[in-house]
Amino acid sequence: MDDDRPQNDAPGWGAANPNLAAGRPQGPAWAPQPGAQQATPQGAAYATPATPPAPSGAPPSGGWVAAPPPPRRGGIGGYIAVALATAAISAVLAFSGGVVVGAGIGASVAGEIASNGPVPAASTKPGDPNSFGLFTEAWEILRKNYVDQAALEAKDITYGAIRGMTDAIGDTEHTRFLTPDELARQEQDLSGSFAGIGAVLSEVGAELIVQSVIPGTPAERAGVKAGDRILAVDGADTTGKSVDDVVREVRGDEGTQVTLTLVHKGESDPFDVTITRAVIAVPAVSWAMYPGTDTAVVRLEQFQADSGDDMMKALKAAKEAGAERFVLDLRANPGGYVGEAVEVASQFLDGGTVYIQRNAQDDREAVPALPNGEARSQPLVVLVDAGSASSSEIVSGALQDAGRATLVGERTFGTGTVLTPYRLSDGSALYVGTVEWLTPKGNEIWRRGIDPDVVVAIPDDGRIVVPSEFAELGADGIVKANDAQLQRALEILAQE
Repeated sequence: MDDDRPQNDAPGWGAANPNLAAGRPQGPAWAPQPGAQQATPQGAAYATPATPPAPSGAPPSGGWVAAPPPPRRGGIGGYIAVALATAAISAVLAFSGGVVVGAGIGASVAGEIASNGPVPAASTKPGDPNSFGLFTEAWEILRKNYVDQAALEAKDITYGAIRGMTDAIGDTEHTRFLTPDELARQEQDLSGSFAGIGAVLSEVGAELIVQSVIPGTPAERAGVKAGDRILAVDGADTTGKSVDDVVREVRGDEGTQVTLTLVHKGESDPFDVTITRAVIAVPAVSWAMYPGTDTAVVRLEQFQADSGDDMMKALKAAKEAGAERFVLDLRANPGGYVGEAVEVASQFLDGGTVYIQRNAQDDREAVPALPNGEARSQPLVVLVDAGSASSSEIVSGALQDAGRATLVGERTFGTGTVLTPYRLSDGSALYVGTVEWLTPKGNEIWRRGIDPDVVVAIPDDGRIVVPSEFAELGADGIVKANDAQLQRALEILAQE
């Protein structure tokens, strides 16, 4: 996509998603979860997300490349939009197609990819570990003496050295290096549309499970059902593979086919199903009234383009349907555009600050809430977990600090930096953390996460239930799914 807005890293079944590891849903249907967040402009300019830098013509930044935090069991699982369409697992990664910005999830990406100006020459004094002379020395030893000379690919070694350099600073999965191919895969991550099959993948224990199937998609037409175990992809056993591994195998070009070996829930006989990949439009926002209550559960998969507007429309529709209170589900949401985070938070805030941004010089700027939110007074509970990162943490932190909502679930991922992407001469890019986000009260998010007000974990035999399942499951079925976090949220709202 040609959006120049800063982004966060989000997962999407293309790259490793922080949510994937935790067994959280990955982007839409096996696609990466959108998690890229809007960042401030690069360089000296320290603008707000509302004033992104002019586009540079470079591929969109952000988009599900980082690896997510260790998943917790019971999570929804990403969407493999693989061209099964990941971010995120917080997006329809499972079988929709897309990319994942895992661990980097949480970091925001500055709007444009900066071009590089002159770089001061580093010392090349041989033997000096504080100079690049030592690197050259090591490279020459390898080039002259390594027994398998055919394996010495200069490009691979260079890329590996750059990755080692970014890893060495300790800002793992935030400040990082992307090859041209990895960078290109991120272009579609936050578009909300992926080429895949239209299912959501989850990792529960050692098993890969279809969390849910998007209505009207190739997966539904092929008979894939929620709860199906995925045993193989195109004949390749999935045992021991991560969600992200499977996402890569399922993804492909529109119009091509993928064969899945599945076992329906409660059955033991495996069967094969061949599905033709298609472009899957994945809505960022979904909602439904919880059966028998006046509570609307609104789920946000990722902070993609227009998420704020979609949230406003969903809240308005829910109110028209009789909603008097809300549950905002941000679990396994890897983040996305920070500007959308401001819009989403503003739907529930009556003024005040959404977040504070701080640069390397410790200059701070408060980003205010927008006026006329759709649900500024209704009782509200926000669901978060280890897969909630970046923009999700901005929103949950803002609502918590304002005393506007009760946070239920588990500590969030702990991202909160703006990544400024710098293009390298071969089309690759360095993503460098340049700005940090703080909650309105000045609390750090980066590396700390946000603690919920009420700590509740998903039990081993439970899973996240999403609004699109409410009608089919009914109240009894939802309870049997044992989504302890959602049930606790309903209990809290029933007392208000």
